[in-house]
Amino acid sequence: MKQTSILALYVLFSFPTLASGSEPKETPYAIETIEQSADDSEQISTLYKDLDQDGIPDQQDQCLNSKLGYKVNELGCELDSDEDGIFDSTDQCPNTPKGVKVNFLGCEGDNDKDLVLDSQDKCPGTPLGTKVNAFGCKADNDLDKDGVPNQEDQCPDTPAGATVNRYGCVPQAIVTTNIVFNTGSYQIRADQKPLLEKNISQLKNLQAGEVVLLTGFTDTQGSEHSNLKLSWNRANSAKDYMVKNFNYDSNKIFINGLGESHPVASNDTPEGRQKNRRIEFKIMDKSLIPKAAKLEIPEKMKHYNRYQQ
Repeated sequence: MKQTSILALYVLFSFPTLASGSEPKETPYAIETIEQSADDSEQISTLYKDLDQDGIPDQQDQCLNSKLGYKVNELGCELDSDEDGIFDSTDQCPNTPKGVKVNFLGCEGDNDKDLVLDSQDKCPGTPLGTKVNAFGCKADNDLDKDGVPNQEDQCPDTPAGATVNRYGCVPQAIVTTNIVFNTGSYQIRADQKPLLEKNISQLKNLQAGEVVLLTGFTDTQGSEHSNLKLSWNRANSAKDYMVKNFNYDSNKIFINGLGESHPVASNDTPEGRQKNRRIEFKIMDKSLIPKAAKLEIPEKMKHYNRYQQ
């Protein structure tokens, strides 16, 4: 719809020379009309439908000032291909692994300035100027070159090139420990903790659907019934130690006690009896756990007394 507006155009004023006693005469001005459209929105929408020229119409564009020439997503915003929070146009490290903390350039940090990125640095906080290996640890701090610092390596003599777990040990599904208990006791002695920790450290990481079966055994000294209870209690002590010191989920450790059965050596010698007094750790699929194994020690196996018959 159009409407007419009137523009008054002042064309000419004429002031002739005045004669004495006469009134000046004004020349009449002309008036001209111009027709003008009052609604220009349709024309403006046509001219400015994509202001930043990124191919996304303004009415859908959530980033109206995208840099010219850079690829954008369906919302009209610049891409962040590695999802590190830095747009591709300014990301100097465009392939940062997901979840890694980056700086304003999109690059991972190196807080201790040892030229090993933080996500790969197994010895963060290395003093400035220290010569380090590929893992960010002091060059002589990993004698077996398995990537685990000596102070954390439970298996410091791993063969070169071997695959190790976070404790520097070759992962195993079955591990046996022969830690020494006091006669008739199931408390873990302080002097036996390093050996127990080394043995536990050799276990491979649990995979989906896997659990640990922890079985206790004794020698033949004492009554069979007493030894059965003792084996359950020793297995339970080892489980508590794993949960508290290795952060295992208690619901993924089953215990069992088999007493003096299944000896691995003769019970006629002190050395043989020591081998039979053992705890076995075994990683297996949960569906293979023996029916006798339990998450908690059975009530009838508690209250152990080594003098019972």
